[in-house]
Amino acid sequence: MDIVTGNIGWIEVVCGPMFSGKSEELIRRLRRAKIARKRVQVFKPVLDDRYSADEIVSHSDCRMPSQVIKDAREVLNLLDWRTQVIGFDEANFLGPNLVEIAQQLADSGKQVLIAGLDTDYLGRPFPPMPELLALAESITKTLAICMRCGNPAKHTQRLVESEELIVVGATGMYEARCRRCFEPGIPKQEYLEFAKPGRDRHTV
Repeated sequence: MDIVTGNIGWIEVVCGPMFSGKSEELIRRLRRAKIARKRVQVFKPVLDDRYSADEIVSHSDCRMPSQVIKDAREVLNLLDWRTQVIGFDEANFLGPNLVEIAQQLADSGKQVLIAGLDTDYLGRPFPPMPELLALAESITKTLAICMRCGNPAKHTQRLVESEELIVVGATGMYEARCRRCFEPGIPKQEYLEFAKPGRDRHTV
């Protein structure tokens, strides 16, 4: 959904599981803003250094230069107030302050584009995305392809053992799953793959 307005600001959110094209869609919208000769700034969390330290990068290798921040409040010091469009990738890593900052930017007339996971590895809403979805003028829900059955996937399945909420990774550590194939937490079948020869697999 492309919104055309006057000088008012607004918030657009692109959400969904990993491997669903969120970052690619964010980059597409930011590039369109540049083609329209708007001033654009892009931010991403310092945690996300999987593919590049200073770019947002999609899993299909679409790239765009970005500034790295630890907390959303840093944006207020880094922002050129002539900027018209502000993009945030991996918003689920930027903490609750992003809600207030996004509101402030939109209220000041900025176009705020946000991409992030809407659920965590247990299938729960992933803060601060629920609040951002409630405040946004435009919401796009992207779906991936389930790696088990090929159906539309809305979940991110973690494949490595950890109880930490945030474990940064990509292919090999996560995969997309549909509602039927998703197992909150670590899927049991992944443990079976590492069972030692001769071990009673029923005890895994």
